[in-house]
Amino acid sequence: MHLNRTVLLLTALLLWPGPDPGFCADRSVRLATLEWEPYIGRDLEGFGFGAEILREAFQRAGYEVTFSFMPWVRALKEAELGRYDAVCFAYHSKERAGKYLFSAPYAESTLGFCTLQGSGVTVRGLEDLAPYRIGVVRGFVNTPEFDALETLRKEAVKNEWMNLKKLLNGRVDVIVIDRFVMRHVLKTHFPDRKDTVAFLEPPLAVHPLHLMFSKQRELSAAKLRAFNRAVETMRQDGTMDRIMARFGYGDGQ
Repeated sequence: MHLNRTVLLLTALLLWPGPDPGFCADRSVRLATLEWEPYIGRDLEGFGFGAEILREAFQRAGYEVTFSFMPWVRALKEAELGRYDAVCFAYHSKERAGKYLFSAPYAESTLGFCTLQGSGVTVRGLEDLAPYRIGVVRGFVNTPEFDALETLRKEAVKNEWMNLKKLLNGRVDVIVIDRFVMRHVLKTHFPDRKDTVAFLEPPLAVHPLHLMFSKQRELSAAKLRAFNRAVETMRQDGTMDRIMARFGYGDGQ
């Protein structure tokens, strides 16, 4: 009797195919992120609509997500070195693609030039920027063409709030900024000046926003695939649109 049981057990072990190669035993995801309101911020409801999208996607994929807030340049480095699973809200660039694994996009950013009403600043092409002092954020990717123009007078600071303050104080002529970020910073920090600033059309670019997973972490590829599948289901069933609308950033807003 015992011999038969042993034979059956050995047979079962030999026939068992083993774990699904896509299965990831580590069910946690640690994300490094900047403060980038209204997409994400410590003081926002649910950390903001971007954080809510990420949280829902990872929950669907069976992961528990945590956010660690830090300066952008540090967030990039921490993820690159594998101290975090990924960094949030990144634009794609060729250089970054050599360091990270890019997720499917889960939101988008309308990036453009912002100036004071009545300043006379017009930007129909990058060559029009030559006379101006231009505020940018340190470590941000904008567009390959703009970033490569070293002849432009670019002044780098660590966040958009500082750029808008410099613009309002006349210390730069134009800044590069996301449209939603501009509106949010003006509303929350400079409400009495929100009608004195113009976002120039057309925008510089509309960038998909990605997670950049660390190439130094063994399970990054599995977590990326699970995230991408969840994002696609959210897009198809309308969850993305509902989250955006709930936070006041639906179509046309």
